[in-house]
Amino acid sequence: MELSRGDKHWSLRDIFKVFLFYLLMMFAGIPVFLYIVKQISGLDLVERFGQNTVFLSLSLVVNILTCLYIFNIVRTGYGLPVVSLGLTIRDWKSDVKTGLKHYLIILPVILASGFIVDFVLRAFGIDPEQQNIINNLLREDSSGVLAFMVFFGMFAAPIVEEILFRGFMQSAVRIIYDKRQTIFISGFVFALIHWNAHVFLQIFILGLLLAYLYEKTGTLVASITVHVCHNTTTLVFLISFKYFLKSHV
Repeated sequence: MELSRGDKHWSLRDIFKVFLFYLLMMFAGIPVFLYIVKQISGLDLVERFGQNTVFLSLSLVVNILTCLYIFNIVRTGYGLPVVSLGLTIRDWKSDVKTGLKHYLIILPVILASGFIVDFVLRAFGIDPEQQNIINNLLREDSSGVLAFMVFFGMFAAPIVEEILFRGFMQSAVRIIYDKRQTIFISGFVFALIHWNAHVFLQIFILGLLLAYLYEKTGTLVASITVHVCHNTTTLVFLISFKYFLKSHV
């Protein structure tokens, strides 16, 4: 997998700057923006449009800005093309098939790990805590907002996360560590950033697969395919539970 031209390549320091930018924008930038809008116009965006709509809209903006920041580092800072991030569709049909094949093999392991963690936690009297986005989706009544949440989960999040974790972070880690260590670090950080102990093992296993696929193919096509499939499967189950199964459980 060709990651750079010559000796020029982004570093772990660049990774730190991007993650810091993302976290500051999410946890400080969004609240500050909402405060400024309210002070200037008197409009409470959350009250007017709803928490889910506002949060997802601003999160999408932050994700886009983060990708643009990454592109700027790669192109302006190091003079490299964006294909250095794995953004290429060469042999995309083969990569899609590779991703789907590996996902079907690993999916039972992901599901089994979820049941095991859930069983162990309940055995110790711990009620598993769901991710906020799942709780928000199950509570949301607006079909328009639900459609936006599905779009965000199925397409926006997977593409941005694969650019950030695989194309950008994993490529830099690969310069320092060997292949196995790189895959482990990429999967671990991917699971850690989701910040939920209940699903950590599942996301870690998924992260290992995504990291492996990026190492195997050298492009983001396979990992994005798997990421989209996994999020879509999860969302289909949640929506089915919300509208069809919840009343029978």
